[in-house]
Amino acid sequence: MNALAAFALLTVKSPRDAAHQVLAQEWPREALWTGFLLSVVLNTCVYTLQQVLFPLPPEVLIPRFAPGAYFAVILLLQISFIAMLATTGRWLGGQGNLAGLLALVTWLQLLQAGLNAAVVAMLLVMPALAALLNIAANIMVFFILLHFVNAAHKFGSVWRSLGVVMMASMILVFALLFIVGLIGPANLGLPENV
Repeated sequence: MNALAAFALLTVKSPRDAAHQVLAQEWPREALWTGFLLSVVLNTCVYTLQQVLFPLPPEVLIPRFAPGAYFAVILLLQISFIAMLATTGRWLGGQGNLAGLLALVTWLQLLQAGLNAAVVAMLLVMPALAALLNIAANIMVFFILLHFVNAAHKFGSVWRSLGVVMMASMILVFALLFIVGLIGPANLGLPENV
């Protein structure tokens, strides 16, 4: 456990070095996918705990998912996002592959699950401080993601990583909007006219 905490601290302090250590390992395919599924399960558990402890009022128009649906949505979104990071990175001259990005994003998701659990615990004690911690955690995770993408694709520039992340996100958003349009917003419980 101490080694895990030390590596989490290294990830926060020097994401590039942490990324190089993750990429230097020869991860078996089963270990990669098991770790990835574990990260999604842990994030689903934290989401469910947050929904139980702090349910949103009905008038807030944010979709609420059952744990199984949340797991499926996050699983699909994360796999799609990792594939888009690999594809758009190669479009911009990167050298990263799906396995390396899967390892890096899996570690980042495990770290984020721990941070989200800390935020939920903090909400019980100091809600105002928890909101600030949540904002800081999200900024830090995004910063780490940029360095991870940079290391995976061997860009040498965090700005190119930002381009990859933005392109991957936009492609994913447009794909989701297209799918929602095909299914129909009313079938998903969303208002038809916004």
